[in-house]
Amino acid sequence: MSSARKLELVAARCALCGSGESEVCARGVDFEYDTSDDVFQMVSCLGCGHQYLNPRPASSQLDDIYPSNYYSFTGTSNRLVARLQRVWESGKVRLYRELVGDGERRLLDVGCGNGRLLSLLRDFGDERWELAGLEFDEGAVKQCRDIGFDVVSERVEDFAERDDQRGCYDAVIMLQLIEHVEDPALLCERVYTLLRPGGVFIIETPNLGGLDYRLFKGRWWGHYHFPRHWNLFSTDALVRMLETRGFEITRCEYLISTSSWIISHHNYAKDRDWPRFVQRFFNYQNPILLGLALVMDTLRTKLGLETSNQRVVGRKPAAAWEQNRPPPTEAAIPD
Repeated sequence: MSSARKLELVAARCALCGSGESEVCARGVDFEYDTSDDVFQMVSCLGCGHQYLNPRPASSQLDDIYPSNYYSFTGTSNRLVARLQRVWESGKVRLYRELVGDGERRLLDVGCGNGRLLSLLRDFGDERWELAGLEFDEGAVKQCRDIGFDVVSERVEDFAERDDQRGCYDAVIMLQLIEHVEDPALLCERVYTLLRPGGVFIIETPNLGGLDYRLFKGRWWGHYHFPRHWNLFSTDALVRMLETRGFEITRCEYLISTSSWIISHHNYAKDRDWPRFVQRFFNYQNPILLGLALVMDTLRTKLGLETSNQRVVGRKPAAAWEQNRPPPTEAAIPD
């Protein structure tokens, strides 16, 4: 490791059922950013099977585990990859138009990073959409504001407590974020309050499945992302969490996950102390490897097989239902 420091770690419980009983299912280090010398462990809840990081970094350590060169703050440096990525991801906006509808709509991108998705929504979405974002990194917030977006540096859990934000959004989009948070069940409840009746919650997050998961689980799987991924979901667990918090599930599908394939190989090469040039070759922006991973996961999705990435969409039902909504379960309330 390039760093010689230890992080402050805190004990965690299962965010889905509240159980403190678990068994270790994976151990690893920060293969990608070398933020500490700690060895981290992912555990499986003995109550419900949910996987989570335990112990995990204290909230005071976020600036340490998300360095300034973190990928979502810096964007893609390879111009060819950036162009192809933009074309590929513009297809997401077509789906969002189908889910949200054209016209005067309010969309909130939670964990918007440097504004890449917001830019796609502005360029390929309806010009009448009102776009906003949340992001905790001040440098990324500045980048978003510099290109004209209304972005706030605040946690969604706190943002949703504002009276002027409740029931205001037609869509809340959360791409590769819910796995990073301390209490995803509470986060879902807060998103529910932000949405208007009929509004949609669009989630993309790693899936505990797929060929790369089976090959690299236990230590090297790219979506462990030690120590930044605090909760990892199967599709069933994610759906169950959303339904328990009042959402109607309208869409579940597996997505291509090129980064997981490449980073898993990088982690293996680094852990085995292979030559540096080999480790550098397994870069998530390497266009050759991106093409190979794209073919692999495209074939799997066409065959109806799982991949290690998923999209689940939940819709907030009619307002009349909300008035009779049951309170959160005890398990969702942290000790």
